[in-house]
Amino acid sequence: MTELLHLDRRDRTAWITINRPAKRNAMTWEMWSALLAGIKSIEEAPDVTAVVLEGTGGSFSAGADLAEVKRPDPQYVASYRALAEQAVRALMELRTPKLAVIDGPCFGAACSMALACDVRICSPRSQFGIPALKHGLTYEPVFLQRLAQIVGPGSAGLLIFGAERWDADEAAVRGLVDRCTDDVSATVEQILAVLKGVPAADIAMTAAALRAG
Repeated sequence: MTELLHLDRRDRTAWITINRPAKRNAMTWEMWSALLAGIKSIEEAPDVTAVVLEGTGGSFSAGADLAEVKRPDPQYVASYRALAEQAVRALMELRTPKLAVIDGPCFGAACSMALACDVRICSPRSQFGIPALKHGLTYEPVFLQRLAQIVGPGSAGLLIFGAERWDADEAAVRGLVDRCTDDVSATVEQILAVLKGVPAADIAMTAAALRAG
């Protein structure tokens, strides 16, 4: 993939790591392309039964790189946004169970990546926000709908219209994350240990049923 976003496979788990800590893991064109390529490779690997999405350097991701979405080139910006949406949609549609491991900032498009996962686990130092309108940007309808589905329209409005920033406790109370814990790694490893001996077909069927519900 790339130094800024790489894919590792350990046993039957694919680990996608966002690795641009100097910019709080803000996503560039190259990184969205790498994410899309990684998702496609996971789709073609029948032995992968879980995906873990994480960031390095004390950040999950600050979302889209504002230097890219505010370029004075409307055609480039439109293409960048289309690529980002394609990558997040691909993550959302990936049949394999996905775990978002969140530490530190999780803003804007990073929230979309987290919401594309089946389970979201965060550390107490995590923060969440979607300040798109505040920055003169719109948020794609498919991601707005997913956000409202998870936290409800009112809470979604607080994030979108009010540009609120939630700490880990509030994110957990509102359902944006499923668990806030001091030991994120232990929670992830517990889930992976359960899945380790389960046939891939059973895992995929269970994930599909949960999403349908």
